[in-house]
Amino acid sequence: MTTIIQAFDASEFLALVPSLTGFDPRNSIVLVAFRGTRSCGALRLDLPAENAAAPVRKAFATTALGMLCKIPEVDALIPVVYTDDTFEQYSGPPRRALITNLTTRARHGGFLVRDALCVASDAWGSYLDDGPRRGRSLALIEESIARQNQRGAPHTRVDRDAESTLEPADLVSSERASRRFRELGLLRDSAELAPVLYWDYGFDGDVVGLADDMLGEPPADDENTLKDAALLGFLAQSPALRDVILITWGWGTSAGDECALTQRMFSAGEDISEMPGAGALGGWDMPRPDPVRIRRALVLLRYAAARLSRSARPPLLTMIAWLYWALGAGSIAASWINQARDIDPDYGLADLLSTMLSSGHLPDWAFEVPPEEASGAAIEQ
Repeated sequence: MTTIIQAFDASEFLALVPSLTGFDPRNSIVLVAFRGTRSCGALRLDLPAENAAAPVRKAFATTALGMLCKIPEVDALIPVVYTDDTFEQYSGPPRRALITNLTTRARHGGFLVRDALCVASDAWGSYLDDGPRRGRSLALIEESIARQNQRGAPHTRVDRDAESTLEPADLVSSERASRRFRELGLLRDSAELAPVLYWDYGFDGDVVGLADDMLGEPPADDENTLKDAALLGFLAQSPALRDVILITWGWGTSAGDECALTQRMFSAGEDISEMPGAGALGGWDMPRPDPVRIRRALVLLRYAAARLSRSARPPLLTMIAWLYWALGAGSIAASWINQARDIDPDYGLADLLSTMLSSGHLPDWAFEVPPEEASGAAIEQ
């Protein structure tokens, strides 16, 4: 069964999709999920190549619907294609074969397909109705009531390009942070390291406390912030400490302490499979991390990475990738992973994240959509 949205309602719906995803999709397909009549999530994926073979389209549909199934109680969807192609090129909406494959498999899987829409560079329309071959005017979306209401609301959309790159740092602050990082590196195996960390950096070995304290204030580009950037970069070179920092940022100090204990048990050769949070970095067996803490951590990491030398960046860039992945922003995470692997192709966590993303794996908590928050849920892959 298919319930086609009328043209007026469809333009209003399309005006809302960017708010569901948190950004303006491009060359993407967005699966808007429904629980009954209410939207309960939005899953964004890159469009496969235009000339993708039938097996590729089939695999794409299987992966997309498999991810959609992870959203609790989802029973209906509307796929929306965003493409730079035109209706004029195809005498109708582009990517029809892809959508036909997807919607057919969705119906066979028990989903109600409420509609299937396309927003091209010259027009928009439905794959399921008999609308004009050249589509409908994009102005209907821009002039919709929903879009007008958004113009008066606070801007909350993500700039994906900006989120995927480091802001350039001035040479003075970069040199200061990099010099401190190099000095700490030279002391790594020295008995002088602990006194220097304590007296010069105020670090007594409590990684969990340090990670939590770092989220207190945004970087101010002063000497203390530069010292913190160098110290964070230095500690992150250790995979064990890096993981403790990430867990602390995501779930707080109690989870950070448990992670530190797990790391010590692992180093001692003990079984950690039953330890709380043992699968956290893989996205398993944990509640949704605190997005406010994650956003603060992203600001801190981006600041530090921009001021350290290129060779020091892979751990920080990969931590950035993991935090975006934890937010459900897989495509942005992939960009940071690629940057880390360009510097160090063998960096372990980057390799693990790359494998998970290429298989379509997102953390379990990305699919947890509480009913009261359903209209704002978005997952990006």
